[in-house]
Amino acid sequence: MTDVSSFTPNDASSAAASALDGAKKTTSEKTKRAKEAVTKAVKSARETATEVAQQTRTFAEQKAKVGAAWTRDKAQVVHHTAEEHPIGVAFGAFAIGLGVGFLIARNLD
Repeated sequence: MTDVSSFTPNDASSAAASALDGAKKTTSEKTKRAKEAVTKAVKSARETATEVAQQTRTFAEQKAKVGAAWTRDKAQVVHHTAEEHPIGVAFGAFAIGLGVGFLIARNLD
């Protein structure tokens, strides 16, 4: 066991300075590693966000094309039906409106 009283003032101050230098080096190394980890995490997050954004754009573009084709086809069918049976479409729209209006009025009570 070391006798603390045997240290002279020079030994104590050099020991404290040595411990302080060691702590500074350790803190410096830990700070450097932390900065590197943060930089790596930010880079990874940017890459992930870029990849997700690209996938989203591709998906949205594909769905928009499919939706436009589907809508165009359905619109043509409805247009031809309306040209062939205008009275039937008018009565159908009236009946649907009447039914929806009844349901809305019923729920307001």
